[in-house]
Amino acid sequence: MTGISIGYSMADYDKVVKPELVSPIKALRTWAFIFCFFSIGLTTRFRELAAAGSKPFWAFTSGVAVNVVIGFILSVIVFGDYWARLEQ
Repeated sequence: MTGISIGYSMADYDKVVKPELVSPIKALRTWAFIFCFFSIGLTTRFRELAAAGSKPFWAFTSGVAVNVVIGFILSVIVFGDYWARLEQ
């Protein structure tokens, strides 16, 4: 992004680069975050999990739920300031 925006003044950057380049990247970030958590289920072997009984199923389900919540909270803490500065 630096190579693309190097020839712009700050005013032109705010008018041209942000709407044309930063906004789509923010949308891509949102979709990447969503697909990251959807992909957790792609590696799950549900037949083997079902064959093991209900306790492992509920343990796995609880673990995924906790993982999603903690992952979201940590991503907001770690990357929140960075993404908020892009909006300014």
